[in-house]
Amino acid sequence: METPDKGFRIFALGGLGEIGMNCLVVESEGRLLLIDCGVMFSSERLGIDLIHPGFDYLAERRDAIEALVLTHAHEDHIAAVPFLLREIDLPIYGAAYTLGLLREKIEEFNLIPKLDARVLNPGGDVAVGPFKITSFPMPHSIVQNAGLYIDTSQGRILHTGDFKLHQLVSGTSDAVLSRVERIAAGGVDLMLADATGSEESDLSGDEADVEQAIGELVQAAPSRVYIAIFSSNIRRLDAILKVARTHGRSVAFCGRSVLTHVRVATQVGALTIPDGLTVSMEEASRMPAGQTLVIVSGTQGEPRSALGRLADDNHHVFRIEKDDLVILSSRFIPGNELAIGQVIDRLHRLGARVIHRSVNSRVHVSGHASRKEIARMISTVSPRCLIPVHGTYRHLIACAQLARDAGVKEVLVASDGQMVQCDKRGLSLLESRVQVHRVFIDGDGGLTEGEIRDRRILGSHGVLIVSLCKDASGGVLGQIEVIARGVAKEQAIPWLAEQVRGKVEAVLADMAPAERTDLTRCRDLIRSALRRFVSKMISREPYVLVSLKHMTKDNQGQPRDDG
Repeated sequence: METPDKGFRIFALGGLGEIGMNCLVVESEGRLLLIDCGVMFSSERLGIDLIHPGFDYLAERRDAIEALVLTHAHEDHIAAVPFLLREIDLPIYGAAYTLGLLREKIEEFNLIPKLDARVLNPGGDVAVGPFKITSFPMPHSIVQNAGLYIDTSQGRILHTGDFKLHQLVSGTSDAVLSRVERIAAGGVDLMLADATGSEESDLSGDEADVEQAIGELVQAAPSRVYIAIFSSNIRRLDAILKVARTHGRSVAFCGRSVLTHVRVATQVGALTIPDGLTVSMEEASRMPAGQTLVIVSGTQGEPRSALGRLADDNHHVFRIEKDDLVILSSRFIPGNELAIGQVIDRLHRLGARVIHRSVNSRVHVSGHASRKEIARMISTVSPRCLIPVHGTYRHLIACAQLARDAGVKEVLVASDGQMVQCDKRGLSLLESRVQVHRVFIDGDGGLTEGEIRDRRILGSHGVLIVSLCKDASGGVLGQIEVIARGVAKEQAIPWLAEQVRGKVEAVLADMAPAERTDLTRCRDLIRSALRRFVSKMISREPYVLVSLKHMTKDNQGQPRDDG
């Protein structure tokens, strides 16, 4: 099958140049297919719960969208769907487990009537508009994970999704590669390759090794064992259940996310829990500590998580006791190292023995392919063109070099919003691009990038508030009020306030009469002057807020606020 001259286009709203927020769009014959719709978690302590890509472009072209296909159920691939459904109605395809977890999220947003979920399990296929989609299983740190083969009249795409190869539990690497080779036999014009692990030289690791390592630790533990995992890692959870059964420990689940994933996994048949193995948290707390194992959420130092509450000694059921064993069977996501370290310190202070990957590398393995695994996958697919996806820009660059080393002639590193054409000639960046932006979620509402910038300034440089009243001629009535918080040392505030008052008076004196009586113009001039003035005085530029009011007198001669 020869690739037509016209070809197809792809672009990303997120996921090219950052970890998370994956959202890719394929365009063929004027129709759009969305692949994944995830969030990113902020590493800044600015009250931000999560970040998702803006959907303005998709809203403008809603009539051209055929469907959204989800590769798997991790937050960075599905958690932005509720925000998308607020703006767009569209069918959503995914595995039963993926859709089960998505439904849980959609219910929280009261959007179930808008959910048009259609099961596409790995191994199945479906045709939507000009897109013929084959979903195929790929090993990852979550069950029912899928890669996608997309056949269109304008070209063929193989999207690896998130994947790894070094995992014997679900089949050998050779078996996985043989399956991919059969799927790609019809030809691949463009490969979209998971670049997350492209800088890792060690193999991603085998879940069987983790099960063995945890088993050894549990066997030697004299008291209660707590194991923190990524709640979505059902294979890891299943391995821990086997360890607990082998060593005669009852299991309790602790944490909302763990309970949610267990419930959905059992409903769709992805997890089977032996009868009599699990008990409630309350039952476990009354049992001899050496007979219990607690699976908890909170691997990233989240203060309100189950592990965070245990570390703070304020969990409503459990308390960390001397000789308890806490295992963090997880990785430290970049940006969370400080928070995780603080939780570990607090657990140690309570008398627990804490094991994590830095102490024992066998308690966790990656869900993403390493350099060697990515290279093997690229060689197996043998694509005509390749674009790395999922990762920071350095990850994309490293993956692109792996592709060139493997003999792929057309390799392109793209960024969010850049539109790429794939046709008979190869890959090319188009002049037109999609305007992308991020939406910062605080509670249930979104914040603009400008509002986030204000929070950064407030947190790092403080706020200076100046309030004054002017009469009809532009003169100042009463004293100019100055409030400074976080701007300078407390003992310096009176001096700073006096300097600010003098500057405001000087700015007013230099204004033309028309400027003094124009509230908006007057406010802007004062704010700009104060930002420069204070920056020179104290070498920082605080958030400056100017409150300006016109005052007149009523018939009895009393001051009256005219706004």
